[in-house]
Amino acid sequence: MKKILYILLGLILLVVIGIGALVTFVNPNQFKPLLTEQVKKMTGRDLVINGDINWRFFPTLGLSVGETEFRNPKGFAEPNLVQFKQADLSVSVLPLLSQHLDIGEMRLDGAHVFVQTLANGHTNLDGLMAKKAEAETTTTENTITNHDQKALWKVSVAGIKLVNASADIRNDQTKMVAQLNHVNFTLDSFQPQTWTKATFNVQGNVNALTFSAQGSTDINLAADYKNVNLKALSATMSMTDGNIDIKNAALGLDQFTLGQWSNVTFSVDGKVPNLNFDTHGAVKVKLSTDHNVITVQGLKVTNDLVGKTLPRPTINLVVDADATYDISQKLTLVSQLTLNADGTMVSGSGSYLAADIPDIRFALSSDAINIDDWLPAKTVATNSNNNASAAAAMNTAVAKENNDTSAQEPDLSALKNINLAGMIAIKQLTVDNADVANVKVVTSVKQGVATINRFEANLYGGKVTGSAFVNVNSALPSYRLKNTISNVNVLPLLTAVANNKLLAGKANITTDLSGHGLSEANIRHNIAGSIKVNIADGAVYGINIPDLLRNAKAKLKDQTNTASDTTKKTDFSALTTTLKLNNGFAATDNFQLASPLVVITGKGRTSLVNEGIDLMVNSEIVASGKGLDKIKGIAVPIHVSGTWQQPKYNLNIKDLFKNNAELESKAKKEINRGLEKLFGDKAKDDNIKNAADKLLKGLFN
Repeated sequence: MKKILYILLGLILLVVIGIGALVTFVNPNQFKPLLTEQVKKMTGRDLVINGDINWRFFPTLGLSVGETEFRNPKGFAEPNLVQFKQADLSVSVLPLLSQHLDIGEMRLDGAHVFVQTLANGHTNLDGLMAKKAEAETTTTENTITNHDQKALWKVSVAGIKLVNASADIRNDQTKMVAQLNHVNFTLDSFQPQTWTKATFNVQGNVNALTFSAQGSTDINLAADYKNVNLKALSATMSMTDGNIDIKNAALGLDQFTLGQWSNVTFSVDGKVPNLNFDTHGAVKVKLSTDHNVITVQGLKVTNDLVGKTLPRPTINLVVDADATYDISQKLTLVSQLTLNADGTMVSGSGSYLAADIPDIRFALSSDAINIDDWLPAKTVATNSNNNASAAAAMNTAVAKENNDTSAQEPDLSALKNINLAGMIAIKQLTVDNADVANVKVVTSVKQGVATINRFEANLYGGKVTGSAFVNVNSALPSYRLKNTISNVNVLPLLTAVANNKLLAGKANITTDLSGHGLSEANIRHNIAGSIKVNIADGAVYGINIPDLLRNAKAKLKDQTNTASDTTKKTDFSALTTTLKLNNGFAATDNFQLASPLVVITGKGRTSLVNEGIDLMVNSEIVASGKGLDKIKGIAVPIHVSGTWQQPKYNLNIKDLFKNNAELESKAKKEINRGLEKLFGDKAKDDNIKNAADKLLKGLFN
């Protein structure tokens, strides 16, 4: 027993003597030149150790390194890439004999990292990895290492602490400046195949955005240090920049292992200008064992939105999706996507290829969408006596706003930076109060040209087909629209869209229009092309042309037309015209309306800018009966004026008489007979006759 004690005392004495000799004869500061030389070799940068390197004896033998700086190349805003005030490292000696590197707690105080990207794209990280790889290659070539022996070494660290660290990250290209302050990180221990706890907290800002974050997780490092398992991850964050205010963002993860499903939960509660949101959701995520494919399954995100800018006071938006992301190909495949906004549902699939110009493919469908439900409500002006002045002021302000915005071009520059192709199918679509069924749209965007390759839909008993494109590669975007409307009931369509009940019939319309500029003002001024209209078996409401002619005939005879038809409409069998659009006007020279009683032809134009109408229509009675016998065959000119919403119809008596000598003669006789009844024998007086002649000339000339 005494011998054993003597042996132990001898070993302890030997260790003490060894440590004493180490401290006495080995000055760790003599390693400074060696360290700086090796760092220079590996990175091409300077390592400056301003503080001393000292021995540590408690709780284990180790080293303490004072203030140290790792330099940046010239041309960057700060001299150092990395710097720290104090670094402590301890190593157990005896385990080294059994090829076990047992490191005590590693502690780094006051570390600061500065990363900068210059305006030319160069960063202070450029070249580090290349130098490191070159140095490692040289070391490998010049060192004979037994791989099997190297594999026997085990490394363990009692703990890692990063205390009061900071970082500055600048990007001069994007004008982004990020600062991380009060960065603290603790790892209870660092030993492969052993679960250990990690915690962190950080504060900072990105430009005007300030944030703070904290969290914890359990970590298990693989034996080869290449993979890591996680469990019980929990993190929270808050941020604000004056406009964005995230009160609480939370992330939870039950576990993470390569090739296995992880259950993730998340929530964000905050607000942006005029919008409050509460978003929360859950998803299953899996990363493949080759670290290349991320699979997302059962993603469900619920968004509760409240704000004045929304078309409704509150909106509940739910997103469900399944997707995969191939990291090497930068390709996202969405196999299933469902959007539900307050009961309006859209489903589909798609893909996204990340590139300089992203490429998107999609197919979307919906049973029913009411666009009107998602547009701002139209304001109805009040014109009561009590607030007439306020209503007038409001109308003036609205008109001014409309004038200011009507010339503003929409910003479509994003079309230059995306490639897109897809299809949309909607069973029932409501837009501007019109009901459209079985909508199918095939569209694409490439090199700044957005194209509707095919559009088709059922519309009020008929069908609409067409195509269109918009090219945004010029100062003003150019466009072309071609479509065909077949057998569409006009009256319910006009009633729904414009509350206009002036026209009925079955419409067949062919449109070919083009122009440049997509603002309302530019469309009205610059649109050009043609619209061919053929409406069969219809009626024009608001005017009864045969009755108008009968009344005119009765007035000439100083009679009352007792057989007047009070129905204000003119039936027709066909209405045809070709509208030619150019220079802000739509004009026609071949307007024709044929009906059993009357044939109407006309020509004229309407302004697309102020919506004024200037149309001359000739009406000719072609049927007998109903008091029309005596005016059959007479072409009666009618002038249509006013506006689109309030057209006015006037019988042009001057042109009526000019074009019909017989009718003019009859009218003059009726006027002379009326003068004789009124003045008797004095009707032949020269003064009265002269006055009557002037009246007749004004009437017929």
